[in-house]
Amino acid sequence: MKVRLKDTLTKQFAGRGVIIWGGIAVLLAISATEIVTILQDGFIGAPPKSIRGALAGVILCIALVIGQRWVAAALGIYLASSFFFFGNGTLLFWMVFSVVIFSALAATAEYRHVRLWYLTVLTGWMVQFIFRAGDDAILTLFLAPLAALSYTLTRSIFLLRERNDKAVQEMKDAENRSLMAIEAERKNIARDLHDIVAHDITVVAMQSKAAKFANDGQMALDAIDVIAKLSTETLHDLRLMLNVLRTDGTMADPAVSATDKPAATTVYAVQGVELFSQRLREANFVVSSHTEENISELPRSAQTALYRVMQEATTNVIKHALPGGECSISLTVHGEEAKLKITNQIANLATSKHSLPVGGSGLIGMEDRMKAFGGKFNASEHDGRWILTASIPF
Repeated sequence: MKVRLKDTLTKQFAGRGVIIWGGIAVLLAISATEIVTILQDGFIGAPPKSIRGALAGVILCIALVIGQRWVAAALGIYLASSFFFFGNGTLLFWMVFSVVIFSALAATAEYRHVRLWYLTVLTGWMVQFIFRAGDDAILTLFLAPLAALSYTLTRSIFLLRERNDKAVQEMKDAENRSLMAIEAERKNIARDLHDIVAHDITVVAMQSKAAKFANDGQMALDAIDVIAKLSTETLHDLRLMLNVLRTDGTMADPAVSATDKPAATTVYAVQGVELFSQRLREANFVVSSHTEENISELPRSAQTALYRVMQEATTNVIKHALPGGECSISLTVHGEEAKLKITNQIANLATSKHSLPVGGSGLIGMEDRMKAFGGKFNASEHDGRWILTASIPF
């Protein structure tokens, strides 16, 4: 309740509200004596000045209330009332304070033509006042500068307020863009962590099983070598990725940077075809691969995206493909597109269809990577083979 009341009062008395409610208070204070006189003497017995002053005060207060929403209408009522009530200097206080209040109100009008219209008509009223007021015409020497000062000062304040509001809004927009960038970066980091960890841990798990059930000691040793190599690479990639999150830009262990080889994120797409083809061969798949060298002309960021798609796709092949089956990786140029195509045999379509990686987070991540570069992504089953295609504009 208190918060709602505070918000209402802030809205009513902020900006234009100060002029309106302050003006109403001043006009009612000026008219109070005349209103009391009318109540005591009656409307018929009251002096004409009291009647005119009370009516002027009430009408101008009503105009100010209307000005809370319709500024042009309030200014129109005031100007019409000025021609009717202020033909001479009889209602001096009403005339002086009203020209200050309504000139300030005009300065808050949003549309320029409303402000120009008010100033033009007000000038016309002052000109006719000089001819109608007789000896009171001298008042224009006081009213004109007063109206100009009130309008100019209020307009300056409102322009400053508008610039301040614009600056505040720009700061809010910048903050929102920063939050969106942070959120996008979090998603990118989460996606990279998924690609790195899911791939390498999957290969480690498969090689661990191979070592466990191997009848040949050399095969077991080869599997352990693969596990050791992947574990080292995974640790290195995770260390570099966590380094990105550090505000000082340094690794937890400074000595590591001098000895570590480049991370997986710095490997070219062409190298990725070779690397993941070898990973699949180590997992006992029959692999064929093809790469066109002009792929290396792609920007590094685009190559990284293709590399990550290959990494995640390789993980899916190891998890879902027919053990020891055929698979292929090709990275070629078709027209103005760099196209990646990965295929593999499905273990048993009738029994393993539920395990196909349709709609998983990995596929979503791969599709997001391609869309970020204006590319395309598709993954589907056809004739017992899982076919994944990804393309980026060349």
